[in-house]
Amino acid sequence: MSATVRKDLEIMSPRTEANFGSILASVGVGWAVYHGTYVAHDIVQGFTAVYLKSGPLEICAIGILIWLHAKWRSATRVDK
Repeated sequence: MSATVRKDLEIMSPRTEANFGSILASVGVGWAVYHGTYVAHDIVQGFTAVYLKSGPLEICAIGILIWLHAKWRSATRVDK
């Protein structure tokens, strides 16, 4: 069994994967900004980090990991 991945087993190209990862990371950043400015900010109590949810930051981190994986795939591809 060969260590190379066959072309027909590839779900998406590295470029598509990089675009998807960067879009997912930007959605996570936008969600974190929205949550930090509108949802978690209370005028009476002030802004506290306790109200921040981990969901937006996790989405951003997953997007960055997908983007990094796509860059690794395009950098190590032999059949350019």
